[in-house]
Amino acid sequence: MKRFFVILILCALFYACKPGIPKDIIQPDKMEKVLHDIHVADGYSSSFPQVDSAKKVISSLYKGIYQKFGIDSALYNQSLDYYYKHPDVMKKMYDNISANLTKERESLTRVIALESSRNTLHGAALLAPPPKRLDSTFKMGTNPLNISSINYSVN
Repeated sequence: MKRFFVILILCALFYACKPGIPKDIIQPDKMEKVLHDIHVADGYSSSFPQVDSAKKVISSLYKGIYQKFGIDSALYNQSLDYYYKHPDVMKKMYDNISANLTKERESLTRVIALESSRNTLHGAALLAPPPKRLDSTFKMGTNPLNISSINYSVN
């Protein structure tokens, strides 16, 4: 019975000492979301032609991201350093981030294609001539006045 308790205590200690992500580091699920938003913000700011305006925009975007997730730049940098030292965890996070960004890109591409086709159809409808209106009593393929059967004979 003593051996059972000793083994139980050793197992408990073994699992308690299991290396995990420290409490003072942003956890992987949350860090994935932060990195996702950071990369989207970086992509947006790279579209600015002037570096100064891009720096202003990116700093305000980063502040908004930090506020959104309840973190600050020091905690973000500390967590990033931790994940750089643990590339296996970082790779898993970036695989998920890449998959999410790919899904978002495909979704946006579909929306843009639908909008484009809608605008093209709408524009084509504006440029098309109005449809010809036919008399409701006129039936196609008939000759209501029987014009071909009229004889013009001079006596």
